[in-house]
Amino acid sequence: MLARLFLALLLLVTLPAQAAALMGFKDSAMLMSEFSVDKKELMLNYSPSVGHAFGVETMWMRGEKQTNLITNINYTGLIKRWNMPSGQANLWFMTGIGEASGDSSGFSYSPSVQFDYETTRVYFLAKARMVRAPHIQYDTYSVQGGFSFYETSFEETQPWFVVEARTTENMAMRNEVTPALRLINQNYFLEFGITNPWDSESRTPRLNLMLTF
Repeated sequence: MLARLFLALLLLVTLPAQAAALMGFKDSAMLMSEFSVDKKELMLNYSPSVGHAFGVETMWMRGEKQTNLITNINYTGLIKRWNMPSGQANLWFMTGIGEASGDSSGFSYSPSVQFDYETTRVYFLAKARMVRAPHIQYDTYSVQGGFSFYETSFEETQPWFVVEARTTENMAMRNEVTPALRLINQNYFLEFGITNPWDSESRTPRLNLMLTF
């Protein structure tokens, strides 16, 4: 029931967060999602203190031979933050435990690490994530980079161009390159891209949305 509720929210909600942050400020909540042909993901977490967040997530994933729904309780922790005069870098650890259902079912776990660097004009991210359950191995490795078209004030919308290269073991679409337009305004961002735009057989849209409240 919980997994179905989150998938319904994913399809219905328009999510109003910083480009790289995986949690908000103290006593804030964050809602993050990804929607594509082979993967639908929704995560909601709460930060009781600076550098720590707890939440729930659900992932629908279409693999090469099976389709699965994974629902987890998760934790996000900030390992290290580097503050610089014109930017910030972060090292994160995330993990989730829960249950997989669908063509394969059972106990699931999904640890990951992420490094990101961001200024008001440049953005970079590298991430490795394991998604495991009985007969399920969706391990993902991705890098992402981008730049803003111009600087804005905090109250204005800032447009960014970003490109992500991602590979996921055993997915229906294993290798993905997605150029996207990202719009950031205070506590939200909206990102729309086209995966493998040069390939008519694998070309698909992707939507990422994020809200901090």
